[in-house]
Amino acid sequence: MTDNTNNNIQNFKINFDSLLKLGYGVIDVRYKDYDLACGGFKYIITLIENDRDTFYVDMLKQYCGAEFKQNEVLDVWKNILDHKVKMSKVLNRDVSIKVATLDFLEA
Repeated sequence: MTDNTNNNIQNFKINFDSLLKLGYGVIDVRYKDYDLACGGFKYIITLIENDRDTFYVDMLKQYCGAEFKQNEVLDVWKNILDHKVKMSKVLNRDVSIKVATLDFLEA
């Protein structure tokens, strides 16, 4: 694989809004866990059958007990996923999404 292709994979960004409208949500990102595809991390996506409008608000409330406004929750979640990848790179292992969430909110 060329360096240009690797850069395109690393620059790939998920459109959380579009996925949510289709009934899917990003629930995690894994760092170096799988050899199934190229790149340093993999998004974990799940089907959301109910409560699409509050999915991320409810999920973050479960992880950290904090409530976020609907208009800010996607930005917070994207930042948490980015933070998890950064933490995982520093530690050279995958950290749990809950640990990354709590660490991000404490910082």
